[in-house]
Amino acid sequence: MPVTDIRPGQSLVRYVRGEIKLSDGTAFFPSWQTTTHPTVFGGYLHGCEALICETYNGKAKICKTGEIFPSGHHLRPVQTSPGALIVQSESFLDPPSLYRVDLNTGSVITLQQSTHTSNHLNCHWITVAKSQDDTPIPVDCYGTPSESRPTVAFVYGGFMQTNHSFYSHEIRRFWLDQGFNIALIHSRGGYEYGKAWHQAGTQNNRYLVRSDVVAALRQLHKSQICDPKFTFLHGMSHGALVAALTTIYHPELVSHVVCRVPISATKNLPSTEQGKNWMKEYGDPRTQDWEEFMQKEDPLCCPAARGCLANTSWLITGYSSDVITGIYHADCLAARAESLGGKVTYWRYSVEGGHEGPLDPVVRRNHEQRLWKYLNYQATKLYA
Repeated sequence: MPVTDIRPGQSLVRYVRGEIKLSDGTAFFPSWQTTTHPTVFGGYLHGCEALICETYNGKAKICKTGEIFPSGHHLRPVQTSPGALIVQSESFLDPPSLYRVDLNTGSVITLQQSTHTSNHLNCHWITVAKSQDDTPIPVDCYGTPSESRPTVAFVYGGFMQTNHSFYSHEIRRFWLDQGFNIALIHSRGGYEYGKAWHQAGTQNNRYLVRSDVVAALRQLHKSQICDPKFTFLHGMSHGALVAALTTIYHPELVSHVVCRVPISATKNLPSTEQGKNWMKEYGDPRTQDWEEFMQKEDPLCCPAARGCLANTSWLITGYSSDVITGIYHADCLAARAESLGGKVTYWRYSVEGGHEGPLDPVVRRNHEQRLWKYLNYQATKLYA
């Protein structure tokens, strides 16, 4: 059955948060569980995606990426069948493949393997940085580890969301197949290590998210995966805020910044219902939170030296119809980066759509292709 024919049912899974202690004392952090019996949990084990299958005989089977599933993949349940769960597995390197998880035994078999011809030099590997407080920060890398080359580093670090791999024809064609790299930085604020990992990057601890990203970039440079002139820092929404802050504080680590549908203005959070919901993450600017920690982690108000961004190029994108992050966030960030000397390219779209991009799938793909063609052009100039 083609992947495109499968759609997850409304009742297939429910999204969960918590911690499951395994028999060896390690912790598994579930993101979802099936609503059928026996239950399959999907989540993170040792920072890698994995499944835990409760089989009919009452035993638990662990199916981990890098062991049962391919290394560096994102796992998603797509369908149930009698006695089985169908799981889709994909990464930046590999288009979606289908696997059947047997609920009697927990065994996994391949149903449909990607037929994409991969560049034999492309692979997945993990490097680990140490943040300022010695917390290990894992970084998933995809591409060619043989020498320093242009690398897009994806950041998020907030709202209990994991920073996971996905397959994109545009990323594959215009980036990885050109010999360039992708890095996924798993900073605090996300969910890769559970609720405590998220909580460690909120409110007065948000500076640690930036610290984690800085440590990860330095590790990428130390490992010669890339160097500052080859470093493209990419973030969407909250991730764009993190990318912008990191670059303002440490412009020596980055040459290009990509901020898509950014959050940038945290001082006016109480002015919208959406902003009020974000105050658990950022703090309340009407209180001492602003002066004590929020201002330092606000891209529009954080301290910065005049001309500090003179050696950086910025691509900022926004949608005038975005009701999640209003277009003023992108407008203000573009003005701030330019005022600090950054070379700013701003794509301000007025098409029908919102935070997730255009509603029209053809237009959405065109926008994605435009982005990666742009990045390819910038990288090729540097790497020629």
